[in-house]
Amino acid sequence: MKKLLFTLFIACFAVVLVKAQDVPKKATSFGWSKTSLAEIGCDVDQIKKITTIKKEASEKKAKIEADAALDEKAKKTAIKVIVKDRNEAMNALLTEEQRKKVQDINNKLKEEAKAANGN
Repeated sequence: MKKLLFTLFIACFAVVLVKAQDVPKKATSFGWSKTSLAEIGCDVDQIKKITTIKKEASEKKAKIEADAALDEKAKKTAIKVIVKDRNEAMNALLTEEQRKKVQDINNKLKEEAKAANGN
């Protein structure tokens, strides 16, 4: 009986240990990091402006998340608006060729994610 309980304990521990391991999450959209922006051909001025836009959007998002007067649905809606505005502002700074590269990267990442989920 002790052997059975010990075996069950080890099996449960092994399952928990395997499930607890962090699997790095694959990106499903363009990262907007300085490295990514440089890879699509952004100049220093574009990168600085995009970094500023990202910082301002993060500050707005943090204020909304900290606002106790808003319920979760209102917070989610407000954050969606901030993200949409941020993405539009960042895209406006890109050239047509750079926007095409971003779109191609997004399409590729979405296809990879779809393929990974399908397996």
